[in-house]
Amino acid sequence: MQNKNVFPVFVQLPKIINCIFNTKHIFMKKFILLIFLIAGVTFTAHTQITNADISKQFSFTNDNFDFGKIPYGKPAEYTLTITNIGKDTATLDDVRPSCGCTTPQFERGRKFAPGQSVAIVLGFNGNTLGAFYKTAGIFLNNYKLSKQVSFKGETFQENKLADSTKNKQTGTVLHQ
Repeated sequence: MQNKNVFPVFVQLPKIINCIFNTKHIFMKKFILLIFLIAGVTFTAHTQITNADISKQFSFTNDNFDFGKIPYGKPAEYTLTITNIGKDTATLDDVRPSCGCTTPQFERGRKFAPGQSVAIVLGFNGNTLGAFYKTAGIFLNNYKLSKQVSFKGETFQENKLADSTKNKQTGTVLHQ
């Protein structure tokens, strides 16, 4: 003999769904729709406020940096500067690179007053051959504000064969 009370919730689930979406219970439909509508508007409004606030409170220098051409395998770095142009003291919470080839150097939890700046050094190990595009997330004010910064460039392989076949008198490459 089977025990019919093993999964009482699953047995009642079709009845619950029918109750929610049954035309007799129009109030329940409207209530659920209202909850989803409020949640959607709240999430959208929060995202728009956050994106607008960052440009009103901070000025970024080198937030889209171009290394140009660098030798393959040679590390390179640059300095990103954030200036507090707001009215309140700000905190640099974290810098999260998009991959392991990028290393940030910064002071976690650093507070900086209006008019002050904070520097972040972003390093790239150079171990990507050819064009590269990397990002890092900057988090400020107890992770309430964030900005994605990027850098790009192109690594090239130094041609050792061309160096060894140069004509020592003229400096031109000999064709073989």
